[in-house]
Amino acid sequence: MTRTTRRSVPWRFAVPAAIAAATVGAVTFGPSAFADDSHPGLPEQTAEQLVAKVAAARADALTGTVRIDTDLGLPALPGKAGGNGPQALLSGTNKLQVALDGPDRQRIGIMSDLAEYNVIHNGRDVWTYDSRAHAVTHGTFDHGRSDVASLVPTTPQDAARQLLDLVGPTTDVRVDGTGRVAGHDVYKLRFAPKAQGSLIAAATVFVDAKTGVPLRVTVDTVKGGKPAIDIGFENVSYDKPAAGTFDFKPPAGARVEEATPNEARPEAPGTPGTPGTPAAPTGERAEPGLLGEGWATVVELPAGGEAKDATGLLGKLGKPVPGGTLINTRLLNVLGTDSGRIFVGAVDADTLQRIAAQR
Repeated sequence: MTRTTRRSVPWRFAVPAAIAAATVGAVTFGPSAFADDSHPGLPEQTAEQLVAKVAAARADALTGTVRIDTDLGLPALPGKAGGNGPQALLSGTNKLQVALDGPDRQRIGIMSDLAEYNVIHNGRDVWTYDSRAHAVTHGTFDHGRSDVASLVPTTPQDAARQLLDLVGPTTDVRVDGTGRVAGHDVYKLRFAPKAQGSLIAAATVFVDAKTGVPLRVTVDTVKGGKPAIDIGFENVSYDKPAAGTFDFKPPAGARVEEATPNEARPEAPGTPGTPGTPAAPTGERAEPGLLGEGWATVVELPAGGEAKDATGLLGKLGKPVPGGTLINTRLLNVLGTDSGRIFVGAVDADTLQRIAAQR
């Protein structure tokens, strides 16, 4: 018999669905594996032409597999061997099964060791199912909400979209040769910060020469070595998924956690309430804040909400520093303050701590 409890479901459970919805209509998806060593001769394109080509690419439906290689330099994650949810994406190689049908229907499954973690977005309903824990969560999806999930790239297209947002005075953009990805000729579009201070050395988008589709994205750090993030698609089809792909019914015996409208966290004035997140303390912003600009942007999560959800990870992986706890990686630094706020940025630890102190 399925068991149901009512409680607040942290919005982080909807991270893959939120990212997929933000991506559809902005940048399309394309067939991909990882690049080979070919260097085809292609007509010359300027960086401006390629940026415009990527921004104009579109797709309405697809099914396929996303491969994510992550090497942030984190210590071994406690419990990772027994977990297959979003935390698994923080290190190693992971694969996601993806089905998309416009902005209102997505299904993403994180596959791991005969287990899976599924996120299903169908209309306003968002379901997650952790097969290992036999646990289900249910909430509603708010397209108007600004969420930290939209800041975290988990597909080549989402990563490319964020890089396009950086194009401006702080960024050097150039064409860095050609290649082939999954049998497709590609241009390599390289983005790099002009000023020092970012932990990111450069990011490269492999752009399909015919369609403008980003087939792969790599992110390199100032510390060198292999890319910190390498995201690509495998086995992708543009056929419209069957309608039943997005249907979900909690399996018999599963524990169900149900978010209800009166459990929604209060939002900033004029922003619709979103169920599934705890109330923010009086005087704190309900939404993540962005500090700085360009490659030195720092995200501030107010106390409660997503910051509260991340406290456990900080405790497991972080080290004590004056005023809080710090996670130091090759790509990002994460600071949890004693006041309950969290600051995240691709900047060095001293810069992050200085910004937090000023807040």
